[in-house]
Amino acid sequence: MPHDPSTKVSFFNVSLDHRGSTRFLLRESAKDLKWPDYSKILYITPTPNKIRDAQKTFHSLVKSPYIPPSFFTLKQFSKHLFNMKMPGKTLPQKMLPVLISEISGKSLGYSASLAELLKELKQYQPLKDISIIRNEFSDVFKKLGIPDDTFGKLNSALDIFEELQSMLLHNNYFDEDDILNLGPSSIKHFHCNYSVLIIDGFYDMTPSEKNLITALVTNTDKTLISIPYDSKNPVSTGFANFIKTAFKTEEHYLVQNIRNELSFVKYSGIEEEVEGIARHIKNLYISGRIKTEDSIIVTFPKIKTYADLTERVFKKYGLPCNISLIKPASHRPAVRDLLYLLDSVSGDFPRAKFTTFLTSRLFKLIPDEVREEMSSISIMSGIIKGKTSWENMVPETKDAFIFNSIKQVISNVFKILNTLIKIRDSAGAEIFRKEIKKVLLELYFEADHDDVQLFHDSMDNISLFDKISGSKALSLKKYTDILRHLLSATDYKHNDEAIQIMDFHESRGLEPDYLYFCGLRDGDMPSKPPIDHILPDSARTEYGLVTLGKYLSVQKLNFLRITGSSPNIHLSYPSVDGDNLFLPSPYLPWGSEIPEKIFGIFSEEEHQVRQGTGSFSDSMNEILLDIKTTNKLMKKELSMPLRVTDVDSFRKCPRRFFIEKILKLKAFEIAEYEIEAKTLGTIIHSFMEKLFKESFDTLSDKAPSVLEKVLDDYTIDTYWKKLIKESFLELLPEIIEIENEIREEGFQPIEVEKSIRGEVIPGISLKGKVDRIDKCNDIYRILDYKTGSVIIGSETIKKGRELQLPLYAAMMKAEGMEIDKAGIYSLKDIGIKWIPTKRDKNTMDDYISSALKFLEETVKEIGEGKFYARPSDEFYCSSCAESPFCPYINLKGADKNG
Repeated sequence: MPHDPSTKVSFFNVSLDHRGSTRFLLRESAKDLKWPDYSKILYITPTPNKIRDAQKTFHSLVKSPYIPPSFFTLKQFSKHLFNMKMPGKTLPQKMLPVLISEISGKSLGYSASLAELLKELKQYQPLKDISIIRNEFSDVFKKLGIPDDTFGKLNSALDIFEELQSMLLHNNYFDEDDILNLGPSSIKHFHCNYSVLIIDGFYDMTPSEKNLITALVTNTDKTLISIPYDSKNPVSTGFANFIKTAFKTEEHYLVQNIRNELSFVKYSGIEEEVEGIARHIKNLYISGRIKTEDSIIVTFPKIKTYADLTERVFKKYGLPCNISLIKPASHRPAVRDLLYLLDSVSGDFPRAKFTTFLTSRLFKLIPDEVREEMSSISIMSGIIKGKTSWENMVPETKDAFIFNSIKQVISNVFKILNTLIKIRDSAGAEIFRKEIKKVLLELYFEADHDDVQLFHDSMDNISLFDKISGSKALSLKKYTDILRHLLSATDYKHNDEAIQIMDFHESRGLEPDYLYFCGLRDGDMPSKPPIDHILPDSARTEYGLVTLGKYLSVQKLNFLRITGSSPNIHLSYPSVDGDNLFLPSPYLPWGSEIPEKIFGIFSEEEHQVRQGTGSFSDSMNEILLDIKTTNKLMKKELSMPLRVTDVDSFRKCPRRFFIEKILKLKAFEIAEYEIEAKTLGTIIHSFMEKLFKESFDTLSDKAPSVLEKVLDDYTIDTYWKKLIKESFLELLPEIIEIENEIREEGFQPIEVEKSIRGEVIPGISLKGKVDRIDKCNDIYRILDYKTGSVIIGSETIKKGRELQLPLYAAMMKAEGMEIDKAGIYSLKDIGIKWIPTKRDKNTMDDYISSALKFLEETVKEIGEGKFYARPSDEFYCSSCAESPFCPYINLKGADKNG
């Protein structure tokens, strides 16, 4: 029904390319009011961004000082009325999923989708009882022939909604949609003292919003309504028809008829796109084309994809920006570290999260030197999770002070967390809140006041959840999940700077001087609404809820409006994201792609890149020591006798040998949950040594007890001890078979872990430890135990690789022993690889001669200080951490021969 005809409603159809409609409405509204009091004007618009824009526009129209109009969104205005006029209490909207989760027993994610459905029902079926909605949906489902099981899902959701509404009503709480629906009765019962009402920037309204607008228009002397109008868009025509039907209007048209031809730029990726936008804006600033008063908006269909990247890139180019995004407070460093602390306690201290807490600079109890070392030490220690693992951790550092500090800090932290650990399985929300506050005090937590207040306010909200739902106890994990949800739904403010960066849906009604519309790729623009797992689209259409068609029409209207009303437009899209290729949005005109080249240096980083134009490989040098350094080295790390293992390491790659053995640098690696190769090798050597001290006839019987004694000497997990024991005992029959073959040839073990040394060439002496020496009469054999597969033979030794066995043989020969064979005893392959083999034409003396020749060459190169990148086999390069900086790899072997 039309409202009171004495109320004047001026209705303005705004063409999509018109610019300045908000200024026009504000100027018209101020004509009948005397300066300086404009408080009788009520301005209603859909978004907070449009409110700020309108406030700036009004300020430019009137002389200061003045009493300003009231500027609201509809939800802000309804809350304003509720707080002034109504006796109930406001429920934070972010608490709805928490309460629904408590009622339904479902996850917070699923409960959030139910909360969205409830929100939509309240907006499109205002003040309608759930029982009526249930019956109406039942009729809709029957009419459309939708299966009963689908209705069962909806029915369950409606049961939850009924229980929720009963719970809220019992405690006198109202959510923001309840408050919006109460708005018309608030206006009816309490006089709203406004002379002029402006409704600006809406493309469409929900029924609950239309009810509130109708009540406002009825109680206001003069109303000005503007609608962006497109006769081809059903959303636009439908809203216009509502205005003309609901009110007696004077219809006007604001037309521009100067629409820009659209073109767009294709970038190779998201990073390149944002860089290109920043360079474009910086170029306009430098050239003086952008004035101080000009408004600049950078908008995206999906701002969450771009927000952090845009903030970083704009900062790099010195461009001040305001990201108008509801950015989760849980992403702020202080709040994130607090949540990681709670996650650590509830999850039994997983390495990544507990380390993040231990390295946070906000907990002043933890010394700086511990924070700096904790990340690398926790990784190298191989901790997965578990309080016991942390308490028994052996820090990978030789610094006694750091060692003691780490142990003490971990001990102190666990003492502080002791009560929280005890109650983590079950406690009341209020108990958790008090204990967490106590823990933060004892850890000397210091952060920005707003961050701390957000965290405490969210904990207070969980206590509110206790009061409303009547919940008695919950686990710390559930408490933390609720806390994270509340903080994820909390926005925080940014400074109001020049360049406004916002989501596309937040740009409604804005007319910037410069518009940068980015991310316009197919699939994102237009986007599709989230999948409704409860209501089919046909049922939504029949019941009058938001459908896919309406969702797309609103996006199309907004796109045409903002691009039509902005005089300077820059549209773009990234053609690639990772391995995915993209097409431009269908909203971009086909064949209108334009190239973009902006010359110049616009950031310090670009300047540094331009300066460093030389190739990285130019900085790669071979290691060649001077005589003084070499002599010092020969007297210390490489003094005689040389270790046999060092000779082999040098020959594999002199450069790698120098870095790892001389400089003692090692790559930073994450320790996996496995027993270290070095520890496993030591266990094997110790087991084989003690095993062969027993009588050969009793090996099978003695092996389990021998292995048990060996394992008792090592601090390793029970799991690994059990696995090693089972594996060895499973291999024992094959080992005994090999030993039988050795004994059949007349050889017996006489020495294990034998340390030997000797001068094998005049002036060159060696030292080493032989795993096992066997003897038959006056002939000796050498065995070396290995846990992996081994390649050894005439070809490898003749190429100067795997010289360990022939060099051991050379030392023993120098002592007057006759060496028959030397072999690698592989416990992986369960076999022995001998040199020489039975069919080998070479004798052991031949192998010794070859090895000594390479030894002499090695000592000569070391004496000359030559530690070149010269791998004996490129296979070794694959496991070398130095490869990105290696001359051999990057220069393809250039200068590898010195």
